[in-house]
Amino acid sequence: MTNDQDVRTYRGYVLDPFQQQAVEYIDQDKSVLVAAPTGVGKTLIADYIIEKIYGEGGRVVYTAPIKALSNQKFREFKAVVGEDAVGILTGDVVINPEAPILIMTTEIFRNMLHEDPERVRDVRYVIFDEIHYIDDPERGSVWEESLIFMPPTMRFLGLSATIPNVDQLASWIQEVQQQEVKVITNSHRVVPLKHALFERSLGITTMQAVQKRYRKLAAASPTGRPDVTATTHLDLIRAIKKNYLPCLFFTFSRRKCESNAFELGEEEDFLNREQKRQVAAVIDEVLERYPTVGSGRWPHLRRLLLKGIAYHHAGMLPVLKDIVEELFTRRLISVLYCTETFAVGLNFPCKTVCFDSSTKWDGKNFRPLSNREYFQMAGRAGRRGIDQEGFAFMVVDLNYFDPSQFPSRKEEEVEPLQSQFSLTYNSILNLVKNYSPEEIYRILGQNFATYQASAERLGVLVEMELLEEELAPYMRTMKGPEQFAELVKERMELQSRLNTAFSKRNRNRLKAEIRTLTQKLDSAFYRAYPKRERGGLRRENRRFRRKVKEYEELLMRERALNPLERYIREFEDKKALLENLGYLEKDGLTAAGVFASQIHGHELMITELFMEGLFHAYTPAELNAVMVAVGYEPRRNEARIKHKLNFAPVLRIYHHLVKMEQYMLGYSTVQFHDHVAALAYRWSSGESFNKLLEDASIDEGDLVFAFRRGIDLLRQVRGAAAGDPVLQEKLRDCISLMDRDEVSIWL
Repeated sequence: MTNDQDVRTYRGYVLDPFQQQAVEYIDQDKSVLVAAPTGVGKTLIADYIIEKIYGEGGRVVYTAPIKALSNQKFREFKAVVGEDAVGILTGDVVINPEAPILIMTTEIFRNMLHEDPERVRDVRYVIFDEIHYIDDPERGSVWEESLIFMPPTMRFLGLSATIPNVDQLASWIQEVQQQEVKVITNSHRVVPLKHALFERSLGITTMQAVQKRYRKLAAASPTGRPDVTATTHLDLIRAIKKNYLPCLFFTFSRRKCESNAFELGEEEDFLNREQKRQVAAVIDEVLERYPTVGSGRWPHLRRLLLKGIAYHHAGMLPVLKDIVEELFTRRLISVLYCTETFAVGLNFPCKTVCFDSSTKWDGKNFRPLSNREYFQMAGRAGRRGIDQEGFAFMVVDLNYFDPSQFPSRKEEEVEPLQSQFSLTYNSILNLVKNYSPEEIYRILGQNFATYQASAERLGVLVEMELLEEELAPYMRTMKGPEQFAELVKERMELQSRLNTAFSKRNRNRLKAEIRTLTQKLDSAFYRAYPKRERGGLRRENRRFRRKVKEYEELLMRERALNPLERYIREFEDKKALLENLGYLEKDGLTAAGVFASQIHGHELMITELFMEGLFHAYTPAELNAVMVAVGYEPRRNEARIKHKLNFAPVLRIYHHLVKMEQYMLGYSTVQFHDHVAALAYRWSSGESFNKLLEDASIDEGDLVFAFRRGIDLLRQVRGAAAGDPVLQEKLRDCISLMDRDEVSIWL
């Protein structure tokens, strides 16, 4: 790093003002939160911290939301500071765990803070890449817990895409951590990004032009809707192939990723002879890292790669994704069809980003892309030092055109972050193990959701005060505002019960009780006036009733804006369930509780299996089949592969836990689906991956993912069963049977 008259360079790059500001704060040992568009160079700041702290003999933790990003960073940092200085921990991969530079998933970091804080006590900086994942519904809570439990002596760097409430996030962290957090925002793109739509008859166009065309065609159609030839990905590629390649083409379906690539391969070849030679050389180079490529996809994909065309999605084997990524990095792929996972953190810029749809399936239904999702992907367009501008094009099909189904494509309209804090059984056990009841209630109030709600709640309380002033004359006729509020709350409660009551008898009883309370409130109204005036007050009474309704709505909002009550209730309910299961006793952990406190995800199933002795009873291959089935989520219409494994003891535990949760919580979290258990058993018995795929009804990448999840659970059990050397040896055997060939990770 050089410093020359306020112009700083690092690794030969002249730092942008926001990067320069960030490294100056880091030099002052400050915590920093950087919010900037995708692709402007945020990760350079992380690289600077790692080199600086390593050079000073300190320790750094780098956390990422996805394993692919962790694996990429592991390779990158090894090249910078040397192989011995870098370790990786992602649950299913553990390499050099005592290294000064540790790459890990955010989950692993959170787990360490709960279970082994001494292990990270001397870490000087923790880097949270993609910190906007804090509002991911599935995993966002992990980021919050990491920030709540991180020691205040530790500094952090948070890297985020553009978010409008970055100051709110920083203020919350500042309050929780009791340390200053410097916020740096950057909206300037070195390579400007241009947005457009594409329709085959209009070409590259605007929303306004598309709407005009749609109205004209709809008016001329007997059905009131256009009936035109659909615009396809091929139409767009033909329009941009001369001036806008290479491009990432985001397609929200794995099957379409592949079929689109094959369709393009039928009519295009983007590579000359020398480039084809380079592609073949890169393929050989990557394949040297892997023992085998057991994939039916490979021959077809290889033919596409030799034309400069590829696809990339989570259903592919790691080796195939690795080849595609390497070729894209070396600019030997002109068109890459991919799903949105390709946009998370991985640094793969290109000239153009294309979208084949403005909507995506989110697991429940089709919905429009959010602005944040759109910019996470579109931000890959525009390569610094290569392109004057980047381009983002979205395909429009006039047959199904609806302007409300498109993101606004305005960066200033990116959605704010919302807390997704929730309590797992593991979190509750670790809270009980490490903190007093008073401290637990304080911690439950430290989450981002409570912080976000508190500001809005203050506004509601002010509105309530103003309304109470208007209602004061009527409240005085009762025993004060408290009795008035109690009556209103009681009526709200009865109304809520009426909304869910089914029996006629129940409904009639609730309606009668609501009428009685309404009469009591009306009585308070009339008592505020002299008897002689009460006959002509119907209009005023209607106005009073409207005001009471407003007050009711404010009470409901205020209650909703007090998430602490919700978290305390969730904590107490789940704690009661854990006591019932025998994991807690007199506010202390039993042997089962201590074991469960070291299992992350599916802790009830795993602990019950352990306490029932099933880890000892099953053979290693059978145990692997069970582990793959715990928490497995089958894809839509996935066929279950029949087997003769004796899962009766496991199913007894599963059904018992479902009943317990339903009875005590009203819902169930445990999952056991043995759709691919037979394949895990056969794989652990030595069968080849190609043979498994003959019977698999899921993608090869999903099968690898399922097996690696099983490995992760086995590692956790091995760690939790440290006092049982016989079981530890058996679990090592289980892992080695599963962690081989195509299922292994080769870094």
